[in-house]
Amino acid sequence: MATPQEFATLFARTLDLFRDPGAKEEQKAQFRALAGLLKVEAMTLAVQDGRLVINGTPLDADVLLQRLEFHAVKQITIPADPPLADTFELLRALAEQPGEEDIASRLRAGGAKGITVETQVLLATLVPQPEVPTVTHQAPAESRGPDIPDIVRESTVESAAFSPAAAATRTPSALISQLKENPGGPHAGELLAILGRQLETGMKTHRIAQALTIVVGIVRAEQQVTDATRRRQYSIALKRMYSKALLEGVAELANSPLEREDALLVLRRAGEDGVEVLLDLLVAAPTIEERRGIFMALTGMKEGTDQLVHMLGHHQWFVVRNVAELAGELALEDAVPALAQQLDHDDERVRKAVALALAKIGSSSAADGLRRALRDKSPEVRMQAALGVGGRKSSALAMPLVAAMEEEGDEGVERELMLALGRIGSPAAVQALITFAQPGGRLFGRKPAALRATAVEALRLAATPAAVGTLEGLTDDGDKQVRSAAQSALADLKRK
Repeated sequence: MATPQEFATLFARTLDLFRDPGAKEEQKAQFRALAGLLKVEAMTLAVQDGRLVINGTPLDADVLLQRLEFHAVKQITIPADPPLADTFELLRALAEQPGEEDIASRLRAGGAKGITVETQVLLATLVPQPEVPTVTHQAPAESRGPDIPDIVRESTVESAAFSPAAAATRTPSALISQLKENPGGPHAGELLAILGRQLETGMKTHRIAQALTIVVGIVRAEQQVTDATRRRQYSIALKRMYSKALLEGVAELANSPLEREDALLVLRRAGEDGVEVLLDLLVAAPTIEERRGIFMALTGMKEGTDQLVHMLGHHQWFVVRNVAELAGELALEDAVPALAQQLDHDDERVRKAVALALAKIGSSSAADGLRRALRDKSPEVRMQAALGVGGRKSSALAMPLVAAMEEEGDEGVERELMLALGRIGSPAAVQALITFAQPGGRLFGRKPAALRATAVEALRLAATPAAVGTLEGLTDDGDKQVRSAAQSALADLKRK
C-alpha cells in the first residue's frame, strides 16, 4: 500500500502533466499509475489549517496544496477503484483555471458519482481570479474509456512556467539535458533535488547504470558553471549523492569499456574517497583481469597517492603484490622507497611484482632498488626486473643492467637483460651491446653464438646510428647464426 506521501507525489505529478499539453505519452503512463494505486486504496485529500492532509496525515506538499486552494477545495474523497472517467474528470478540472462552476458542480454535471469534492464557498469568493480568457473544453467520448484523451490546456503563462511536479515525472536523461542547457539557471537547485531523489530510488533498486547517468550528468553540468554560489549548490548536491555504495557500484562499472570514461569522471570528482573505494576493490580482486580493470580506473587519478603507498606495508602478501603492480602501472615514483622496502619480502611473488614495478618506474631513484632486485636469489625475480625495463626514460638503469650481466649465470635472464639494454638505447647501453656482440672482448669474454645473436637483436631494438653501423659490420661475421641475425635485423630496419 502506498504511503500518504507517495500518493501525494504521484497525484501532483499526474495533475501537473494534465497541465502540459506536450506530454501525451507521459500523461498516459502517469494516469495509469495513479489509477492502479487508487484501484486498491481509498484516499482523502483535505486542506486543514494551511496544510495538506491525506488520510489524516499532514504533509509538506506545497505545490498540490496551492492547487487545491486555488480551486477553493476543502476536501476530496476518492473511493477505492473509482471509475476511470471520474478520476480523469477530477484531474481535468483541477488542471484548468477556476471557472463559474466549482469542481464539485463540474463533477456532478459530468455524471461522477464515486468521487466527492467539498469546496470552501467563502474562500472561493476571496480567491482573485486571473484575468485570462476562459476556455471551455469538452471531454471527448473516449474520456470515459480506459485510455486518456487530450488533456486540458492551461493558459500560455502557466504552461510556460517551470513546475517541480512536472519535472519530477521526467526521466533522468531528460532532466540532465535540461540541466546542461542552462546549468546556472534559476531552477538548477530544484532539478538537482529531483535528480537526487531519482538517484536514491535507482540505488535502492540496484540500477547502478542509471545512477551513473545521473551523477556524471551533474558533474558535467557543474563543469560549465562559473558562478561561485551556483557551484556551491552543485557541490552540496553531489556531496549528498556520493555514498560509498554509489562509488563502489561506479567503480565496478569502470571495468566496462562503454562506461569507463563516465565512471572515471565520477570517481575523479569524488577525489580521495573515490581512490579509497578503488583500493578496497583492488585488495579484494581475486583475478588479474579484475585487478587490471581497477588499474585502468586508478591510472587516471592523482588523488590518494599516500593511501596507495601506505598499502605497500599491508600484512597480506597478495595486497602488497597488487599494489606494487599498480604502482608500476602508474609509474608512481613516490612509491619507490616503499617498494624498495619490500625487496626483502618472504614471498617471491611479492618480490617479482616489486622488481617489475621498479623497472617500469625507471627513474634514477628506482635504480638502487633495481640493483638489489637484479641480485635476488630467484631467477624469476631477476627476470621480472629485466622485463620491466623499456624506453629511453629508463637510461638511468643502463649501468645497473650492464653490471648485472657480468654476474648473471642464468642464460634466460641474461638474454632479457640484453633486450632491456636495447629498449633503453642510450649510448652506454648500445656500447655495452656492441662489445657483447663481438666474438670476444675484455668486458664479457667470449660468449656463445646464441647470446651474441641476442645482442644483435637488442641492437636492432636500439636502432641508433652506432647500432646500425655495428649490424652492418656483422653481416659478414664468421659465425653463421650471428651473420644471419645481423642481415635479418638490417632488413627489418629498412622496412620501417
